[in-house]
Amino acid sequence: MTTGTPLRFGLMTYEAAPWPELIARWRRFEDQGWDSLWAGDHLWSALDPEGRPVRGRFDAWMLAAGIASATSRVTVGTLVSAAPLRNPAMVAKQAMTLDHLSGGRAVAGIGAGGNPKDLAYAGVAPWPPADRGPLLDEYLTVVRGVLEQDRFDHDGPHFGVAGAVRAPGPVTGERPPLLVAAHVDATLAVAARHADVWSSYGSLFSQLRRGVKLDEKESLRLTGERAALLDAHAERAGRDPASIRKSFMAGFTEDAPWESVERFRDFVGRFTGIGITEFMFPFPLQGPHREGVFEEVVAEVLPRLRAGERP
Repeated sequence: MTTGTPLRFGLMTYEAAPWPELIARWRRFEDQGWDSLWAGDHLWSALDPEGRPVRGRFDAWMLAAGIASATSRVTVGTLVSAAPLRNPAMVAKQAMTLDHLSGGRAVAGIGAGGNPKDLAYAGVAPWPPADRGPLLDEYLTVVRGVLEQDRFDHDGPHFGVAGAVRAPGPVTGERPPLLVAAHVDATLAVAARHADVWSSYGSLFSQLRRGVKLDEKESLRLTGERAALLDAHAERAGRDPASIRKSFMAGFTEDAPWESVERFRDFVGRFTGIGITEFMFPFPLQGPHREGVFEEVVAEVLPRLRAGERP
């Protein structure tokens, strides 16, 4: 499968660092031509063998606001805001605030899961797997209602909203796009109804907790199956599947795009073949990577791919 949709490339901040260093990093990424910058949603910080905290975290929505304040062109969003941690009406207000702060560059990225360590940090129970579809569907119904309607009320089995007033409305007149992370049939059906962008990262949290990462072959196969299932659900929901952009978050499988320029091109080529048109990468880079590859890809490869050159 090929697509005429332009390819886009983004980076995700998922670790805390001194704020001036982060600002300089985001501005450098924007100058390099990256299309989007994302805030990862984590609360917990790992401890080293001596019990010292490593990989500290900032709040995702405030981090996204910081990215927006430091930049002027790139798309800015959450990748992804864990639904069990936050009330959906509040998330809609945060998304609208980010929309204004960024001058209309915001994307609200939302997912049903969340790392169990983050949920434990907040004292929040994970959504039961059997209920994630209905819960996410109602959650996104509330988010969309608050973002799209000047007045909104909702009295559902899981969430309630009374007397919500949208003001201020979106900067451009259109609500911020919704990016929805989904990997199983129930949540893919929800993404097909609500998402402007679908996000996948291959390996599931349940697998990662066991130390399992999908290899390159399985990563591509399963993502392709999920993409096809999303399309089928979209058609059943009366939506054009092509209206939902497909994105892939690298770094959680055995794919190693930063080992060489050739492997980066191969990675992008394989995933564009199943309809992926947007690629996100954690920074600092995860997985194997060789010195100089990132810089060469940024300078030489990304501009050509964005211009339509085949991987």
